[in-house]
Amino acid sequence: MYKIIAHPGTAHKDDFMAVSILLATLGSAEIHRCEPNPEDLADPETYVVDVGMVYDPQNHNFDHHHDQTLPCAFHLVMQHLGYHDAAKVVFGWYAHMSMMDVRGPYKTAEKLGVDTSILFAASSPIDGYILSCFSKLSRLTEQDAFYALMKEFGEDLIAMIDLKMQRLAQLKNETQILPVKHLKALFSHIEDNPKLSMELYLRFLNDESIVMSITPSIRGTGWELLRLKDNLMVDFRSIAANPEIRFVHVNGFVAKTRSLIPLEEVVELASQAIGDPGMIVHQ
Repeated sequence: MYKIIAHPGTAHKDDFMAVSILLATLGSAEIHRCEPNPEDLADPETYVVDVGMVYDPQNHNFDHHHDQTLPCAFHLVMQHLGYHDAAKVVFGWYAHMSMMDVRGPYKTAEKLGVDTSILFAASSPIDGYILSCFSKLSRLTEQDAFYALMKEFGEDLIAMIDLKMQRLAQLKNETQILPVKHLKALFSHIEDNPKLSMELYLRFLNDESIVMSITPSIRGTGWELLRLKDNLMVDFRSIAANPEIRFVHVNGFVAKTRSLIPLEEVVELASQAIGDPGMIVHQ
């Protein structure tokens, strides 16, 4: 059976996530929160993460504290497993997590151009509780409920990477970019979780003139028209009285049709929701 060693004491996202992703890929392992000995570092059956002062992926040692050029241990493990590049695409938090672990909140806030208090305010009490639970443990086996939680978390991360990358490829192949007045809309027929990876596709397109998406609604049988990036040129309240419209949010950022009306009709509705160039919409 494999063994995973992480540092004792206070746990952090870095070691917790590195261990979780290893549990998802190794199948079975014992977790020990302790300092590794030389035998542990030399044994390729023992994965040493975020401790040990050695980065040697061939022997499965993944520490970064001795070399300021290395990313966090979670990134090192993800690189070793082949998920790193896809994770950078899929997860908006991925790069910032390593920055927080390696450089700390103050340098990270400076890099992001925000006040440090924003990072502290955005911290999750759920994260704190889970890491506190992990901190209290010295050993974990398959018989422990917390082991199952960590393994399922790692499996969910991997599954989400695969799912979102597959959907991104599908969006690239199937999505239409349609002119809507002087701007553009994304049009997709995908019914199963239609918003999945849409933000990744928008980032890939990098086109500021795309201001809305038109996709099947997950509530009801019609289309959903959604304002993107909160572009205030788009206000669906202007079409709320149309008999084809079933719902418009009070803030005007989303509208739903009663049925899957023909493409040319839904594009016409979308056009009516777009203001003239230079027009300012007040919320």
